[in-house]
Amino acid sequence: MKLFIIRHGEKESDEFHSNLTPKGIEQASKVAEFLKKEKFDKLFSSSNPRSIQTGQIISKQSGVPLKIINSIKELPKNIFFQEESEWGEESKEIINNIRKFIDDLGIQNEDVVLSLNTGLNRAILSIILDIPLNKTVQLTQDIACLNLLEYKEIYGKKRWCVRLLNDTCHLK
Repeated sequence: MKLFIIRHGEKESDEFHSNLTPKGIEQASKVAEFLKKEKFDKLFSSSNPRSIQTGQIISKQSGVPLKIINSIKELPKNIFFQEESEWGEESKEIINNIRKFIDDLGIQNEDVVLSLNTGLNRAILSIILDIPLNKTVQLTQDIACLNLLEYKEIYGKKRWCVRLLNDTCHLK
């Protein structure tokens, strides 16, 4: 199973409901063009507009329907600077929903694309790579970047393996 984790294209502002800029639309199109070379079975997006817009562009070019996952929400920025014992109940719930979503993906054995934002990308990488969330700030997630992880057998056990991290070569 391959898991492509995409960060949305350039956004108009830092507000939750901000949309992609014209440049962000172009970036999302380049991500979609890159993904045309890959076969994937499912396409998901978080509920923020710019992630949905990026996902819609990918869906249009790939023909794979976009499904919006409302249980995977943006995390408060302060969570990335806290120990797990300091998290609030809402943050714990979001992280648990992300864990469940990832577990379900591993079982289904399908290739999946996720159109998300920086925080959710880092949270997924934290969970998959077993890195404390407050240590993922160092994992840069540039605009319209691509992360590729593969769930495969290594030494007799299925594991997530990193193939690409914060790749933006498709934007050139």
